[in-house]
Amino acid sequence: MNTNEKIIDIIINRRKALKLSLSETARRMGIPKSTLSRYESLERQFPLNQISNIASVLGITADEILGLEEPEDISSSEQTLIKAFNELSIRQQEQLLKLVKYDLHDEIFSTVELMSKADDKFRDKVASYAKFEYFEYEKNLEQKNKGKQNTAG
Repeated sequence: MNTNEKIIDIIINRRKALKLSLSETARRMGIPKSTLSRYESLERQFPLNQISNIASVLGITADEILGLEEPEDISSSEQTLIKAFNELSIRQQEQLLKLVKYDLHDEIFSTVELMSKADDKFRDKVASYAKFEYFEYEKNLEQKNKGKQNTAG
């Protein structure tokens, strides 16, 4: 298992490879920037209960951070995707991340690239459509779950 210093080294290198600022990384983790700064400067031990959180933000596994699995290099297509994602507004990034949770991975690459090249009016239209699709998905999922509960009960 990696030492705290090695864990921090992996976190910093991955964050920089993704071109994520300290502030943005902390925001995505849901922690204060000052806390993440203290971890990165080794003023504080990185807590193990935050490993899966930072791994998710950095797009790697907790095992890679902990040294239980070798980290993979970022491919050029992943770098292109990350660059396009980072060019989106915070609101658009959050909406896209919500969609990713629903196994839309195949469509995400083209959507991110399209959104990064689009003007604000088009982005807003796509965001509105995505919200509509998301709510439709949620509604259908809820109906399925109710149906399962009714047949089980």
